[in-house]
Amino acid sequence: MGQQHLMKRVLVVGGSQDLVGAVYLAGISALRSGAGSVVVAAPEKVCWAINALSPDLITIKLPGRYLGVSHRRTIIRQLKTADILLIGNGATVRPGSAKLMRTLMRWPGQKVVDADALKALTANGVANAILTPNEGEWNILQKNNSVKKLLSHNNVIMRKGTHAILMSRGKIIHMRQANRGLLRAGTGDVLAGLCAGFLADGLSLFHAAKSAAEMSARIADVLTKRKGGYYFLASDIADELKRVSHTKAIRT
Repeated sequence: MGQQHLMKRVLVVGGSQDLVGAVYLAGISALRSGAGSVVVAAPEKVCWAINALSPDLITIKLPGRYLGVSHRRTIIRQLKTADILLIGNGATVRPGSAKLMRTLMRWPGQKVVDADALKALTANGVANAILTPNEGEWNILQKNNSVKKLLSHNNVIMRKGTHAILMSRGKIIHMRQANRGLLRAGTGDVLAGLCAGFLADGLSLFHAAKSAAEMSARIADVLTKRKGGYYFLASDIADELKRVSHTKAIRT
């Protein structure tokens, strides 16, 4: 890992009073996979919970129980010092939250767009991003956007599922059959965090997504063997990142 990558900062925007764990899993996974620092901008009570879970995640405590357009100015100010933006985890699809997600997707830097931000995306309004839809989000994405146009805007799409597909403008890869444990809730948040962490470590959009999928699958296989079945949780994958060198990611 080069010295120039050590200080890259990931800004994670998400969370709500109903969904605290998603943004934590995304943030801690980004931090453990290549980010120099991770700042989480979330509703204030979400941030207090994150502070209790980890002293290593910096939090920006936004007033209220949900994200909304009133938080735009504070988040835009944070983006001035961010290298990578990760949005959507636990954000909800409330109208104000969705509008904020659409605004942030117009930021020109490298992004990871996941979960509720994917549901808010319309009119192909994002570029320079890794999009990580599950099956349901993929259907919504196709309904509200043109996949061909999204790929032409320097986006990479990782369609998650039992048979994941990684797409860019010039390349399509069918990933190996997913470990069944990776279909459990929260594992997608970890995967999004891995994408952001690998981007922070200097990988391209395509190779960050590919490496994140491979790292997630590798850890899932280790945990399946250790536990004698698919009994691991998303938090187990995030914890296992402490014992796995992210420099082993595929970079070619």
